[in-house]
Amino acid sequence: METFLFILLVGGALAYGLLQNGSRLKNWREAAVSCGLQVEEASDLSLQLRARQGLLEVRIEDSESKGRPTRIVVKAPGPPDFYTVKIRPESGFDSAREIQIGDASFDSEFFIEGPVQLVSALLDAEMRRLLSSVNTLGEFELSSGELRVDLSDEQVPDALPFLLDLGKRFAAPLDVPRRLAENAKQDTYPEVRLHNLLLLLRELPENPVTAEALRAACSDRSPEVRLRAAKELGAEGRGILMELANGLENDTVSAQAVSALERELPFERTRTILDHALSRGRLQTARVCLESIGRSGDDDAVDVLANVMEQEDGELAPDAAQALGATGSPAAEPPLILALQREQADLRVAAANALGRVGSVAAVLPLKETADRFLLGEIRRAARQAIAEIQSRVQGASPGQLSLAGAEAGQLSLAQTEAGQLSLTEDPAGQLSLPPEERSPWPK
Repeated sequence: METFLFILLVGGALAYGLLQNGSRLKNWREAAVSCGLQVEEASDLSLQLRARQGLLEVRIEDSESKGRPTRIVVKAPGPPDFYTVKIRPESGFDSAREIQIGDASFDSEFFIEGPVQLVSALLDAEMRRLLSSVNTLGEFELSSGELRVDLSDEQVPDALPFLLDLGKRFAAPLDVPRRLAENAKQDTYPEVRLHNLLLLLRELPENPVTAEALRAACSDRSPEVRLRAAKELGAEGRGILMELANGLENDTVSAQAVSALERELPFERTRTILDHALSRGRLQTARVCLESIGRSGDDDAVDVLANVMEQEDGELAPDAAQALGATGSPAAEPPLILALQREQADLRVAAANALGRVGSVAAVLPLKETADRFLLGEIRRAARQAIAEIQSRVQGASPGQLSLAGAEAGQLSLAQTEAGQLSLTEDPAGQLSLPPEERSPWPK
């Protein structure tokens, strides 16, 4: 009797299981047929359905996963090397180097591996939308040429169309360079457009589509994209660079445009851009303009830079001081000496450094006084280093011949024992005295 009951229970369980399997299989078949799939095989025992649509092979099977008991697998032939592409949800613990395509939301959602050209070409805006949609339905993964998602039976009718669309897009013929160029021109996100453009420049520089993409990018609505394209086009892109430098639409971009133009930007134009940048608070552009003016060699450069150094009390004042040093002009010395008295600490350091480049003997005493005021810190080191640099330039002197020890402030004289030895006198008058035969080499 007990044996009979056991057999009855087992048989009932099997019958119930087959009934359940039959019901699930029926729902899978209906979903497959509604999507235009041709069902080739369906088994209650193995609980698997196989179907086909053109080049796509589809399996719907039991996943043996709690909460997501159904797995849909779509196998697509794809382009060459497609089987090496891997896309799966970002876990937060991935240590391997992955591909970032410039869509911040998508990049944070998925972990991507594979040939960077192929992956970037495949992941256009529509492909990313489909992948994100499937990922909201279940646990999605693409690897070895197969798209797989685990989900509930109720989600099968909704997920299957998305997976078939993905499979068709992966299976479609793909001209990688052309698609990269299209992505560089058409993608919604400027970061993605720039990513595809840079990929063309780096890996396919001689391909004709790269030149086409560069010219198209000069009209891009993103200043970052226009900047990169203009820089790569050389003389052909100078007009775009000039527009970006003058426009001040984006401080970083304008600064880079000024830097890229360098000597091709006339002094007066640089001065105008500097004025506009200062009035609009475009600090990066102003900083690059100051550097350019400092290297320009123009007669008015010192006045422009000294004026900025005097009027600015923020981070641009030290930049103007450094630019004054870059002029190499003796006229830069007086405003730099005055800057040593300003309260702004980083300005004093910058002024001392600049005097190390353009200062004469006249700057030694102010530098020594500055060093004596600040016994510790960067300004003392900068002042002493500037004095050493001035010494090295003094005509007739050699390293080590300048001494500031053992005397009162301002007591400078040229030693009688050997021409060119600058030292402190013991005379409290504090005057710089030179023998007649040594007077001409010294800067006035």
